[in-house]
Amino acid sequence: MTASTTPARVTADVCPGVGRPFAAADGSLVRLRPAGRPVSVTGLARLLDLVAGQPDPSIQLTSRAALQLRGLPDPLPPEAVAVVREAGLLPSTTHELVRNVVASPLSGLDGRGHADVRPLVVTLDRALCATPALSDLGGRFLFCVDDGRGDVAGEASDLGVVALPDGAAVVTAGSSGRGWRLPLERVVPLLVELAEEFVTRRAHGESVWHVDELASPLGPAPTASSHQATVSHVAHRPLGAVGPHAVVGVPLGLLTRGHVAGLARVTDHVLVTPWRSLVVVDGAGGLTDLSEAGLVVDAGSPWARLHACTGLPGCRRSAIDTRAMASQLAPNLESAPAPGRPGADRTARPVHVSGCERRCGTPSTPFVDVLAPGSLDEALAIVRRADASARTYPTAAPTADPATPTTGATHPARPPASATRQERP
Repeated sequence: MTASTTPARVTADVCPGVGRPFAAADGSLVRLRPAGRPVSVTGLARLLDLVAGQPDPSIQLTSRAALQLRGLPDPLPPEAVAVVREAGLLPSTTHELVRNVVASPLSGLDGRGHADVRPLVVTLDRALCATPALSDLGGRFLFCVDDGRGDVAGEASDLGVVALPDGAAVVTAGSSGRGWRLPLERVVPLLVELAEEFVTRRAHGESVWHVDELASPLGPAPTASSHQATVSHVAHRPLGAVGPHAVVGVPLGLLTRGHVAGLARVTDHVLVTPWRSLVVVDGAGGLTDLSEAGLVVDAGSPWARLHACTGLPGCRRSAIDTRAMASQLAPNLESAPAPGRPGADRTARPVHVSGCERRCGTPSTPFVDVLAPGSLDEALAIVRRADASARTYPTAAPTADPATPTTGATHPARPPASATRQERP
């Protein structure tokens, strides 16, 4: 959708938080936002204590690098709020919903990228929480900070940052590619200024959730400091050892007690990625422990391909138990090719199992769309047909219009922001 054709939003933003849980079919849902900062393994263990009595006692990792707890009471008891605060996940009660920050998770750890953006991320988080007007920004507005490697540049951000080789950065607004080049130290003030303008425009009648839905561009008019962002979105995301560190996948994004116990044997802190994986700081020497705990350390594992929405019984809209279907699919899936092998960029695309047309939590890269299959055979047929077709596609050629998806299609990356950007409970 273009800005001129995007309808005004008539429903309230219901993105959940500690102070505003979402009433799901399986109880209250709470979303916790690390905002691109490390999370302690001890904190994760204590969060799991809060859901220990639930049928599915796990922490959900979301497509915005957030954590979700399900089946909680509403309101949260004070002792539960204290656990979240002690884990460093509630630095502000007034601004918790707006701390939606995704950053290059390996920045400053693996020697890649043009800058270590970790200090910038901390400064941004503090600035968001310290700006009173931004408490009205809403829970769907997303900041992405890319260190120049391109790993999060393709996420559907409202305001984006891409570091450049010369100590500068480009700040972008929405998906237009137009941006402002400036020194890194001036990035956060500009982000705050742009976010405040967005809040002001909403207050004056533009009932929108995202920058791309505004009637006219956000920010100052193009000047000599304007810049056309050209950084590509890099789809490859490592699993396994990365220098002294490790990246591990979390099957279906459900972090369990066993997973956290394995992490505790290896590290004190992790970073949450927007791809339902974790960066394990100083974890390269513990890959065996991590694998034995059930975490994914091999990019060729079928579990590295599989994604699923919440599904039944947690979501009232779902027609199927998506997780059960994904678990049945796993042993039957073709593994993803190892990095560097012929066809690794075109075959074995991520597989996303959805329970309804909303398709919550889909990957930001091209994916195989498995929509509410009636049986395992039907799901396998969809995946095998898409895998076979993907081998014939030119690398850059889209295979379906993402605005009108069809079951079984291999969807191109970066669908329209207004269609899939929100991270629904």
